[in-house]
Amino acid sequence: MKRDTTALVILAATAVAAFSVAPVREFAADVFKAPLAGSSAAGANAATKADAPPTTPAKTGRPAQPPAPVTAVAVALADMPVILTAPGTVEPRATVTVKPRVDGQIAQVLFKEGDLVREGQILFRLDERLIKAQIAQAEAVIKKDQANLAEAQANYDRRSILVQKKIVAESAMDTARANAEALKASIAAGRAALEAQKTQLDYLVIPAPLTGRTGSTTFKPGANVRAADTQALVVINQTQPVLVTFALPQTEIVALRDALAKKAKAIVKVPGPRPETREAVLDFLDNQVDKQTGTLTAKVLAPNLDELLWPGLAVEVALTVDIRRDTLAVPVSAVLPSQLGMIVWVIGADQTVQPRPVSLLRVVDQTAFLADGVKAGDMVVTDGHGRIATGFTVKVQPTPGAPNQSNPSKGPPRPAVSGEQAPGGGRKG
Repeated sequence: MKRDTTALVILAATAVAAFSVAPVREFAADVFKAPLAGSSAAGANAATKADAPPTTPAKTGRPAQPPAPVTAVAVALADMPVILTAPGTVEPRATVTVKPRVDGQIAQVLFKEGDLVREGQILFRLDERLIKAQIAQAEAVIKKDQANLAEAQANYDRRSILVQKKIVAESAMDTARANAEALKASIAAGRAALEAQKTQLDYLVIPAPLTGRTGSTTFKPGANVRAADTQALVVINQTQPVLVTFALPQTEIVALRDALAKKAKAIVKVPGPRPETREAVLDFLDNQVDKQTGTLTAKVLAPNLDELLWPGLAVEVALTVDIRRDTLAVPVSAVLPSQLGMIVWVIGADQTVQPRPVSLLRVVDQTAFLADGVKAGDMVVTDGHGRIATGFTVKVQPTPGAPNQSNPSKGPPRPAVSGEQAPGGGRKG
């Protein structure tokens, strides 16, 4: 009985071993494509594969990519304006409050509110009938005195002869002479009064003292006005040219004084749905710094021929205080932010791209000015950044309407400069 039990155990162990080895052999044959020992079928397959030609193992790694299409330009050397920007307010160059110089009644108002009037143009006429009557009266008094003077002078001459003949006393001649001198003085006074009346007549016509834009007026024909009135008949603002007032930090005083001496140019930007700009020149620098704000007030003068710059309008002023020659310049689309800071993608001689950190000085219109990181003539990618990575091969596509940039040795054109924006939206880079 003991011998039969031992034989059964050995048989069971052999069956388990056979059952476990078979799957392992099949898995190994599938993975390694090689025969396992003790398998006749595997031996036959091995003999068949031994007669077949050897195969080349597949290459590992990323498959080859076609060149990525991009647009590119060469780094240029351009003149970079050093620009100070600040908010400003438009002010009239001169403001005149028109008031009457004599008392009277308004007879005519010869302009419309808001009109652009010229220097010397008549704005108001006052009733002149009373003054003309006074002038006629003064002229009559003068003529009367002149007639009396002629008689007094004749009396003096006759008495002078009688005094010489000892007919009358000398006192009579002195009286005649005094009467004549008094009449002469009266005539002079009458003439002075007449000139005063004529001046009063001139004051009844109120002209524009300068060329400018009129404001509103509450005075209409028939209204009585007095020279002592504090209310103005109308206010005229000179709008051609105009001043734009703005303030800059006191740290810029040296640059501002140099700019004032050179009559530096400025750009005045009018905000709105369709922003517009106008040229101006630095015209004024205040004689002291504001202690509370630490700023210095400056003004630029703009011709304003179309009167776009209206008094009181809020604008942006960009004052060019210096020009730095031969600064590295690329289109603003070539400069991108990254974890390394600002970068550009530079195309090498083998047409592969590499990111390169750059120092951005400022952005003027669509031109980015750089301090370092590239050199003049380097080709940088301006479009197609989403299709490239480090080491990728690229194919430069021509830019519609742009000159051929494939040969940077010819030198790209310098970008135009007409406005400025600091890299961080600030005042100065």
